[in-house]
Order: sequence, then C-alpha cells, then structure tokens
Amino acid sequence: MSTTGVSIGKQYGLKRDNFILDPIADTDCFARDDIRTSDVAESLDVDLVTGLAPKRLVWGPYGGGKTHTLMRTMKELAQLTPIEYRRIECPDLSKKSRFHDLYREGIMRSLGQDFVLKLVEDAVHSVGPARRDELLERLKAKFGDEEIAKAAIRVVDPNFNMLRLWAWISGVPMARQELADLGQTQDLTETEAARLADIIWLLGRLLRELRSKTLVLILDEMERLRSIGPETIPTFESGFTRLVDPNQKMVSILIGSSAAIQSEMVDIFREEGPVASRLGKDAQIEITSLSTPDVNRFIEGVIAYLRDPGSNLAELISSSSKSSNGENVSTPYFPFTDEAVEAIKSQIPTMTPRAITLKMTRSLGRAFRGNHSVITSAVVS
Repeated sequence: MSTTGVSIGKQYGLKRDNFILDPIADTDCFARDDIRTSDVAESLDVDLVTGLAPKRLVWGPYGGGKTHTLMRTMKELAQLTPIEYRRIECPDLSKKSRFHDLYREGIMRSLGQDFVLKLVEDAVHSVGPARRDELLERLKAKFGDEEIAKAAIRVVDPNFNMLRLWAWISGVPMARQELADLGQTQDLTETEAARLADIIWLLGRLLRELRSKTLVLILDEMERLRSIGPETIPTFESGFTRLVDPNQKMVSILIGSSAAIQSEMVDIFREEGPVASRLGKDAQIEITSLSTPDVNRFIEGVIAYLRDPGSNLAELISSSSKSSNGENVSTPYFPFTDEAVEAIKSQIPTMTPRAITLKMTRSLGRAFRGNHSVITSAVVS
C-alpha cells in the first residue's frame, strides 16, 4: 500500500494490482489479434460435425500463450457444440516414469473420481436390470471390454465400495483380494500403454452415447516429458499414438508443448516421430512470439481488460502530466506513457505475452513505490 492508503490498482485506475494474465481465469482477455481462436474452434467443430475427434499439437516458445490460446478456444468451441473438456497439466515425472504415470497422476486425476464413476454407473444402469449372467453379457457388449464389464458389474451391489473401482480404473496398484472383488487378476500398472489409451477412448464413447457430449482433453505443459529416460519413451509413444490415431474418434486430444523451434520439440513429438506423423502437418499449430505492431495492440488490449470502469480516467491522465517528464500520455496506454511502451518493447528479447506482462507489472510496481502518477520510460528502464 502507498502512504495514502490507496491500493496500486486504484491509484492507476486498474481492477487489480498487476498485469499478469491467468490462462484459466482470464480467458475473457485474449489480447493477441494475430491469432484467431475462433478460426481454431471452427476447425475443431468441422471435425466434430463429421464424426471425427480432432487432434492438434500446439507449440511455441515459453510464455507464448499456448495455454491461454487453448482455453480460449475451448470457450468458443463450447458455444458451437456440446463438449466436456479437461485441462491436464503434465505432472512432475522422473527418469523412470512411464505413460502409466501420466495416465494416473495427470489424465485420470484431472477427469476426477466423480466424473468417471458416474459415467460407468450410468452405463451400467443404461443396459437395464437382469440376472447376473445376462447383465454381464450386456455390459460386455456395452463396454466392448470384458475386464471393465466384470469390474463395472459390481456397481449394482449396494454394499460395494465404489472407491475400489476408482482405484482400479485409475491405475493404482492393488492388493490381490481387492482385485478378486472386481473380478480381476491384475491391476493396470503393468498393462500396455495402448490399453490405458483405450480406456480413455472408452470414457469418451460413453460420454457421447450417454450425454451427447464430446470429451476434449487438453494435455498441457508436455515439454516436461523431457525428464523421462530413453527406456520409457516407447511407453509414451505407444499411448500417444493410440490417442491421436485418426481411427480414434471418441476423444479430442489437444497437446500443448513449449519449444522455441520445432527441432527442439520434446522427443516424443519430434517432427518425424510416430506421434507427429499420425497427427500430420495440418494438425500442428505454432504459437509464435509477437511482432512489433502486435505488441502495441497486445499491451493496449491488456490495459483495456484490466481498466477499472469506475475510475475517473480523464482526471488520472490530467493529474499525471506533472510527472510525465514531457512524455505523451494517451488514453489507450495509461498508466504508461507512449514512450514507456516503446521502452518495454526495446528491453524484451523475445516478445511473448508472459514476458511483456511481467515487464509491465514490474514497471507498475516501481512507479508505485516511487510515487509516480504515470509510468514513464525512465521507470521502465
């Protein structure tokens, strides 16, 4: 707080005290006009309306706005077609991690126990009541999977602990007695990665059949896969190739991964690898850094988004003239002078949204601590 007790946001006519954009909470602000998320959403919708499950690989430099782009696209896609989407941030992985760890700690945890169990429960009830043998046959036909049918049939027992089914289907190691209760001989920790992908595929099919929605998985921060060792890469390639295969029509897969240039892409998504080849060139979207004219529009858009509509902007600009050091103060850029905006651009080597908003925020803090009514180029420097 300043000595006058006025917050930093209020002093500069802002709704909050910084310019940092949260890609989840701030999807209403998409200040880049060099990327048309509506076009991306429409391309996904075109696939969906033809019965396909679109897959995309979104890549670019760190801080370039990949997550923000993906989340904004989901908001716009949801206006075109019924979807159920989940953002899955890649968990911290070790050298020995396998696709199974991403499945358990990333995908299934993000889908959530309630969502998965309710989907399975609804599928069981959808086949109607029957004697056990007949019910099992119906469930085999419904799921297309004998093991899952044997586990899912336990749902009809009012004394059954549903957490046991969740533990099994989410890939947690289980004791022999617990497995026997589910009609299983082994848990999913040692199954093939493709088998886990098939379970995800099945959940997407159930969602479409039971609720007329398409499941969209946003597999984000996938550059973290660099930490895995070469001996486990095949498990990830097996799982991902299954998910992005053109014949997989039930779950839409959007992958976000940071790389300054394509040759620096994490090995699993390398240009000539099995995953990228199944995706194809048309399914790869590069999010580049901002060009010089785009930076100005981006800064203006961020300021407009964070402007406090209750502030007296004209009065703030008028009172800032004494501390502007002769620099131009204009409505679109206030609380920055026009020269301060140019100074921001000159000091950032790679013009990414994250780098720009961080520089804006630090300049705002320096101006506040210096009791300046406007942010000049000297404050930025």
